[in-house]
Amino acid sequence: MHKLPRFSLTALLVLGSLSLAAQELPDGPGKEIVATACGACHDVNRIRIGYTAEGWGTVIRMMQNVEAPVEPSQWDTVRDYLIKSFPERPRPAAVVVSGSVEVLIKQWAVPTPGSRPHDPLATRDGAIWWTGQLANKLGRLDPKTGDIKEFALPTSRTGPHGLAEDKEGNIWFTGNTAGLIGKLDPKTGAVAEYNMPNPDAKDPHTLIFDRQGILW
Repeated sequence: MHKLPRFSLTALLVLGSLSLAAQELPDGPGKEIVATACGACHDVNRIRIGYTAEGWGTVIRMMQNVEAPVEPSQWDTVRDYLIKSFPERPRPAAVVVSGSVEVLIKQWAVPTPGSRPHDPLATRDGAIWWTGQLANKLGRLDPKTGDIKEFALPTSRTGPHGLAEDKEGNIWFTGNTAGLIGKLDPKTGAVAEYNMPNPDAKDPHTLIFDRQGILW
């Protein structure tokens, strides 16, 4: 019996899992594309959670932002398949609590669709910052005026995640995908980047300043 090279075994396992994923999906135009494109990075069963048509549009924009392996001409087929096959599931019944309460909720749409806004941070000047994880951007909102500004990061596919503010008002962030720590100067838009000293140290997440001003 001949042993297959390791890369061949890996390829067979991937192809086998994708084939199984395709068998589990509902039939229809776009089934094979979804099984191959989605199953290459995720457990394909994650899509069973279901979304509204608008929600699937947002998910597709997220996947386009990270250059999912789908031909431009195929995205409409993928969108139609997902909307038809995986509609939004009914939500659990609400629990009514007796008594009166007044709640005011304000929402602001981020400028870049599918950016997957992450880890909001309230800074000392009253602004709200967020990371556009799948758009390679940081964003700032002034809740008083509604003004929104996005800052593009210089390294492609940085994968910004956590945020922290230093004493000078600079915004520090982790770069999940690129394996780095970054600092944004909101006044100039300049970004400084610091790569992880150990190449095996990947996917940095949450940062925090201690009392001495050291960033952890």
